[in-house]
Amino acid sequence: MSQHDVISIPPPPAQQPAHAPQDAGPDIWEYILILRRRMLLIVLTVLVAVGLTAFVTMRMTKIYRATVTLRIETQAPRVLGKDVENVVEMGTGSYWSNQEYYETQYKIIASRDVSARVVKDLKLNEDPEFMGVPEEERAGWKPVTIDKAASIMQDLLTVEPVKDSRLARIHVDHPDPARAQLYANAVAKAYLDKNLEAMLQGTVDAVDWLSKQLDDAKTKLSASESSLYGYKKDNDILSVSLEERQNMLTAQLEATAGKLGEARANRIAIQARKNAVAKVSSTGDPMAIPLDSLNNSPIIQNLKEEQVKLSQEYGELYERYGDNFPRIIEIKAKMKRIREDLTREVNNVLAAVDAELDAARATEAGLDQSLKDLTEQALEVNQKEMEYNRLAREKTNNEKVYEMLLGRTKEADLSKLLRVNNIEILDPALLPVSAIRPRMGLNLALAMVLGLILGVGLAITIEFADRTMKTQEDLEALGIAFLGIVPSISDVAAKSGSYAYAYGGTKPRKRKGKHAPVLEGKDGEAPNYDLFVHDYPKSQVAESCRAIRTNLLFMSPDKPARRILVTSPSPQEGKTTVAINVAIAIAQSGARTLLVDTDMRRPRIHRAFGLKPKVGISTMVLGESTFEESVVTTQVPNLHLLPCGPTPPNPAELMHTEAFERVIADLSARFDKLVFDSPPVAVVTDAAILSKLVDGTMLILKSLKTSRDMARHATNVLRDIGANILGGVLNDLDLENRKYGYYYYYRQKYGYYESEDKARDSANEAEQRPAAS
Repeated sequence: MSQHDVISIPPPPAQQPAHAPQDAGPDIWEYILILRRRMLLIVLTVLVAVGLTAFVTMRMTKIYRATVTLRIETQAPRVLGKDVENVVEMGTGSYWSNQEYYETQYKIIASRDVSARVVKDLKLNEDPEFMGVPEEERAGWKPVTIDKAASIMQDLLTVEPVKDSRLARIHVDHPDPARAQLYANAVAKAYLDKNLEAMLQGTVDAVDWLSKQLDDAKTKLSASESSLYGYKKDNDILSVSLEERQNMLTAQLEATAGKLGEARANRIAIQARKNAVAKVSSTGDPMAIPLDSLNNSPIIQNLKEEQVKLSQEYGELYERYGDNFPRIIEIKAKMKRIREDLTREVNNVLAAVDAELDAARATEAGLDQSLKDLTEQALEVNQKEMEYNRLAREKTNNEKVYEMLLGRTKEADLSKLLRVNNIEILDPALLPVSAIRPRMGLNLALAMVLGLILGVGLAITIEFADRTMKTQEDLEALGIAFLGIVPSISDVAAKSGSYAYAYGGTKPRKRKGKHAPVLEGKDGEAPNYDLFVHDYPKSQVAESCRAIRTNLLFMSPDKPARRILVTSPSPQEGKTTVAINVAIAIAQSGARTLLVDTDMRRPRIHRAFGLKPKVGISTMVLGESTFEESVVTTQVPNLHLLPCGPTPPNPAELMHTEAFERVIADLSARFDKLVFDSPPVAVVTDAAILSKLVDGTMLILKSLKTSRDMARHATNVLRDIGANILGGVLNDLDLENRKYGYYYYYRQKYGYYESEDKARDSANEAEQRPAAS
């Protein structure tokens, strides 16, 4: 047993885990390998998608686009100045109002009314080419309604606002570039005409309404003026205005009130003097009356002065001459006379004061009455002023309304005559020179992307829908041990570059792909796949077969299987090639090995060794040949061959005979190992019969060909008859797939050994000795 065999050996079945180590989550490399394997499908899908897209695109009708650029303002130009407002209001100036206005205009451009105007102007409802009528049907064709033709025109045009501007583009798409240009300009003109008509119609309606309102305002103004004039006439407000009259009354009230106050003060003063005089006169001494109380009368003042002088003189004479002095008597007489005169004069003054008081009272009463009269007149004027103001205010309001309506009517009349528009054709449509649809480059790019997506999807779907045997886990799911893998011999041969490399030569340049040219063998001939392990002992196939040999040894170290049956679920799965190469690997370990061809229905082993035998196991069972005549020594050391011989008509009955069992027993006694090649177990019963005569059965499953259902059926057949299934071998495995070629990947990780030295051969012999015993 060689060192690299030990590296490639998995644990014995009793200790082998149910599944090989694998990633916990999805392995991205698995998908990458799937895409590599299905690259042809992906490429074909992309090519078909691109080809179909190119074919369809080339057959599509070319569509040309004509474009008109409009400038849309929210207000028409104010030719009459900023003070003259437009009759028809557009945008208000706020952002959201303008947005609504522009969106409304875009909808108007694409409206049926604008399209109907175009249809009427160009008479498109009578144009069979516009209506899409085939030429052979135009003879009896009749014009359609304008609405129907307008619907077609609506489908041809689109409106595109230019971002961050007041511009809008009108696109018309049509197979005929000249018609596209004609229709685009016609749509723009129809929209401008409609907008101008809407503005003019609004202005005309406004003028009519303003005229009616102006007549009503004029009537109301005349009525209010007549009412105001009649009121002024009835209340004598024609010569002097009511305000002037009110001012005059106010001045009179103020003057009368002042005079009344003065008269009242004068009366009070006179009354006070009278009271003072009356109070002193009650004493009988007229000299005690104050002079100012008597209105400073000069007579009284003279009398009092004279009385004072006489009194002074009387006092002087009385002290000197006494009371009887003539001068004193004369003075007394004068003083008496003066007193009488003074009394009389005082009485006259009192009478005058009473008269003056009566006059003051009369004056006060007159002024008071005059003040009352003026107050009543002022109240009456105020009341008249209220009614006057009401009538004047009504007249003023009617006059303002009339003037406003008159001015607005004149402005509307001028606006109606101006015919200004807030829409302008900035760039008329030109004749398009290139089609906008179909876009070949874009369509092909999309087809390539979609084809790639579809191809990848199909590849992954097909891969996961594939129920063939591909991995060790698939084989262990059948409930049997995994003995190993056999790589695809054609792949191994192609990648080697030269089979001289198998004999220690220099490794040539690596070649990729299953379709690489098959390289020459030792003598310049194509390699013999059945003897590949013998011809190329350092190849990956040889390593794999030696690993299978070692696994068979470790299946039961104490009692190794000496008679091994090799079968498969169905034909064309490589069981014969595997049986030959495993037998060669066993023989290379030093064990005397006999390869028995028990596939009596389609025997092939003899051709692998270039033999044309006339005898074999069939003639031995029938007693027509001996052991020496039937068994052939091959070019492989320690490997002998017992061919099938002539194929019997009833192989199953032949295998049921005692003679067949005796032959098997005789062969077992002569050789260390017996390898039987049998027909597929799921096709005929030969393998089931042979499985009862051997120590164990090895099931060969071809990678990516043997279905899981067929493999399960084969194992169930063997279990039902109690056969000892040693395990399964995954044959013809694609070593480029890391997941499918687990052990190959394991070897690649650690490298191949460059030679097999004598120590390996000695180890193989040491391994064989206990097996033979």
